[in-house]
Parts: sequence; structure tokens; C-alpha cells
Amino acid sequence: MPTTKVKYEQRLSKSKVVLGMQCEKALYLTIYKPELAGEVSDSQQMIFDQGHEVGVFAQKGFPKGVVVDAAYNQTKLALEQTKNAIKAGALSIFEATFEFQDVLVKVDILNRKNAKSNWEIIEVKSSTDVKDVHIKDAAIQLWVLRGAGLKVSKVLVQHINNQCVFPDLKNLFTDKDVTDECEDLHKEIPSIVSKFQKMLGKDEPKADIGPHCSDPYPCAFTEHCFGKCKIPEVSVFDIPRLSSDKKWQFYRDGKVELRKLDSSEFNASQKRMIEHTLANKRFVDPASIKKEISKWEYPLSFLDFETIAYAIPRFDGIRPYQQLPFQFSCHILKSQKSKLTHVEYLHLNNTDPREAIAKALVELVPEEGSVVAYNMGFEKMVLTGLADQFPKLAKKLRAIAARLVDPLTIFRAHVYDPKFAGSFSIKSVAPALLGKAASYDGMKVGGGTEAQSAFVEMIASSTSEEKRNDLKNGLLEYCKKDTFGMVELVGWLWENSVERR
Repeated sequence: MPTTKVKYEQRLSKSKVVLGMQCEKALYLTIYKPELAGEVSDSQQMIFDQGHEVGVFAQKGFPKGVVVDAAYNQTKLALEQTKNAIKAGALSIFEATFEFQDVLVKVDILNRKNAKSNWEIIEVKSSTDVKDVHIKDAAIQLWVLRGAGLKVSKVLVQHINNQCVFPDLKNLFTDKDVTDECEDLHKEIPSIVSKFQKMLGKDEPKADIGPHCSDPYPCAFTEHCFGKCKIPEVSVFDIPRLSSDKKWQFYRDGKVELRKLDSSEFNASQKRMIEHTLANKRFVDPASIKKEISKWEYPLSFLDFETIAYAIPRFDGIRPYQQLPFQFSCHILKSQKSKLTHVEYLHLNNTDPREAIAKALVELVPEEGSVVAYNMGFEKMVLTGLADQFPKLAKKLRAIAARLVDPLTIFRAHVYDPKFAGSFSIKSVAPALLGKAASYDGMKVGGGTEAQSAFVEMIASSTSEEKRNDLKNGLLEYCKKDTFGMVELVGWLWENSVERR
């Protein structure tokens, strides 16, 4: 029999309770085996950073607010600062800290109309809507604050209003009253907390993988848990465009390995992936490739953008999370056998990049021929957005957008290599077909999210000149790699559009 541990007597934070509600095993591992967690990804770190930025901005709506500024590990001081602020008659407190039954919470904004009014909890979120997990988060706060003796009569989730347009940021936030939902849920919190505290006093819980591994948040222990479940390197989870529900149903049915699946139950693309992975054989349809690629017209312009989406818009006419282009690369091939040329643009300072990038596009991208963009919907969105913003350049920008062609659709329909592992992203397709030289491994900037982070750091006033140049070179190298990769992939398509007998 497993050995029973002593009662868990450490303090639980609000975030840990929320994590436990997603997965008890993840909570256990966070406390006892944190070394098993994967590294925080660039995309997750950007979400954290934006969340912090949004939280600080929300405080501006309460100009007389008092900040509880004790360090994260100075819990006793934070509790004391909160108590003192309340006694002093503060109407708004940021990061107000409370503890009840060994659960610690920090409230984004604790607010009241006057010194005799009940309090309201304001939970600030950087998302554009209210999610179930936000209500769980707020309900835990409500339970702790009431348990600590505070009179709380309202709970609000303050989230981003995606219809807000810079420079008018007065309506950046939308408040949703979730008091009723929190009242209903907060009654369940004591038993939930008690269950977690008891669980943490025992051995590691046995919890299977499932949809909760990524819902509502990606779990830091996914790699560890999937490894223990012996999920194959390529499995049912890698089948392209198969819904999450179906993937997990196959898992529950014991059909994780591709060899256990009946490929006739899948669409043509999925069937091809399964069969050619199992056969370890590449699929190529030369006639269909030739039919599609022959529609393209020279000169070919291979275009790729890098963009960033700020939660809090910074430039005229921009809404929250609107994609803001700051860089492009374009390789140009006048004919199939001509010398390749390259043009590019990278915005180097903390100003609105749109007009400069729009002018560079109409000046540098040829006015004729097909414009090649991998997964071209994104490039089309950027181009049409710039056209809407700059009427004088609109005709030429829309002409570029109208000439877009997409090699992704050709690969998805007429090519499959087992090394794709179910993915048709350029970062999977290029190394599989072109070899290691097409890989992004080891680059200073090796992905879109890394490019966003690099751009933010490059234009920051605090960045040294040496670091700024390093980031600049990394960004230029990365975007150029994307478009050169497209050049080579299109060359591969031409070579494989000929029937070999």
C-alpha cells in the first residue's frame, strides 16, 4: 500500500487552486516535482508580460489607489500593508493580499465607493472576453476575502474591449459583473480546497492525460505525462485537421498508434498521412503539382511579414491585438533560371511602422507576377489592412494582395513526407524536403513569437547599442530565411512536377 504522507500544511495560492481545478496531478507536480515542468515558451511569456502590462494600465482608472508593493515572497509584509491601507480608508487597493484557511490571494483591484461601502473585487484580464476559468479565479478570491472578514458585495471581470481604437483608450476595458456566478461557485471552494490539501498529503495522484492538458491553459507537465503514457512520436494526436474531441476519443478507445487506425475512416489528406507514415514512404503527385504551379506568373515575389499584436494599442486607428507589421522580406525571381534578388524592410524604432512598411512594399515588390506567400491568408490580411489605412497607396497594395499564391495548398493536397509528422508548417515541410540546412535550429531568432520578443527588445530605449544590433541582425536573418525557404520549396515543386519513369 502507498505510504500516507503527513498533512499538507503549506499555503496554497489562488493560481495553485485554479491549477488543481484543471488537474490535481499538475498541482501535485508543481509543488513536489517542479523540475519536471517544461520551460516557459516565448508565446506563454508574452502572454504573461502582456497580462502584467494590462494590469498596470487598469490601475490608471483608479488614480488614488494604494499599491501593496511587498515582494512576492514577503507575504507577511503584503498582508500587513493591505490591512494598513484598509484602516487608513483607502478606496482602491492594488494587489491587496489576503489569507484564509491557508489559501493566499492577491486582488488586482479592490475598490469601494466610500469608507463605509462594501468592497468590490475587480479581476483584470488581458483577454477580450470572460472565460469560465476567470470566474473560478474570482470565486476563490471572493471566498478568501469573505473568510478574512471583508464585506464584498460585487465581483467584476475587467477585460479588453477589442472595439477600442487608439488614441481614445477611455473604453479599453469592459467590465462584466460575475457576482452571481461567483456566489454559486464560491460555495464549492471550501470542499475543493480541502480536497487539494488532503491530496497533497498523500502520494502522487493517478491522473490520465486528456483535454484538460491544454484547457484552459497549456500544462507545464504535458511532455512528462505524455512520456509516461508512452505516446508514440507520431500518433493520432498528429493527424492534421482532426478535431480535438476525435483525437481524445481515439485515445480513450486505445487507438493512439497509427497502425491501429482504419485509414478509410478519414478524409483524403488524413488518410494519406496515416498510410504514408506507416509505409515510411513519400507521396508526390507530379501532375497535380504541375497543374497548380503552372498557373503562377513570373516574376515570382516571395513575401513574408513579421507582425506584433499589442494588447494596448499604441498607434492611430489600431485596435487591441490588431496585427501590426514591422518587417518584411521579399526574394524575387524574374524567371526560373534567373539570379535571385532580395529586398527587405525592418522598422528600427518605437514609432508607427505602417506607413514606412507600406511605402517600402509598393517601391520594392514588383508590380507584375505572382506573389508567393506560405499560408497566404495572413499576408493578405496585412496588405489589405495597410491599404485601408493609406488610401494613396491602396491601389498598389491591393494589387499585391490580388496576386498572392500559396504553396501550402499544393503541399497539403499533393505532397506528403513522413517527416512532416502531420504538420504542413514551413518549419516542418522545409527541413523534411530540403534537409538540415532548411532547419531553423540554432538561429538567434527562430520563430514568429521569438521575432516579436526580439522586436520589442530591439526598440526599447533601455537596450544597449550592441544588443540592438544583435537583435536587428537576428530578425533580418530570420525573415530572410522564411522567404528563401519558400524559394527552395517552390524549386522543389518544379523539380517534382515532372513525371519520372
